[in-house]
Amino acid sequence: MFKLLLSIPASFFLLWFSVEPAPEPEPEVITPTPFNIEEFRWLVGTWVGDGFGGQSEETWSEPIDGTMMGMYRHYKDGKIVFYEFLLLDETGIKLKHFNPDITSWEEKDDFVSFEMVSYTEDKIELKGLVFERKSDTEMEIRLRMRNSEGELFTEVFSMQRQ
Repeated sequence: MFKLLLSIPASFFLLWFSVEPAPEPEPEVITPTPFNIEEFRWLVGTWVGDGFGGQSEETWSEPIDGTMMGMYRHYKDGKIVFYEFLLLDETGIKLKHFNPDITSWEEKDDFVSFEMVSYTEDKIELKGLVFERKSDTEMEIRLRMRNSEGELFTEVFSMQRQ
């Protein structure tokens, strides 16, 4: 009997035991809601809070032509540390940093970019940066960064509407 089993051609064995995998189910197609800057009107106004061991102030303007403009300043012990100019649109946020004397950190034509990942009614998630409305008067900003040793960490800004 053992010899009989050995004489069974390998192709028969493969035919007998090979099973065609079931077809993969079609992935659910989720069509994202088209970006509408008006949905982020909740950002408009001035927000103050903490971050980087000092105070933060961020102001957002009314949406115009698919964009919103933001300005940020960070100060510590009553002295300006730096400023930012921000632009929010469907691609994400572009920003430039400035020293207290408004000299730019970035070269003339350069800027920092946070690419849009996803968005909901209360949250804008960008690559490395999240804005999340907690209430009509509270917002949290989470910024993913590297410290001087190259380790990733998240700086959290708890902001209050003024």
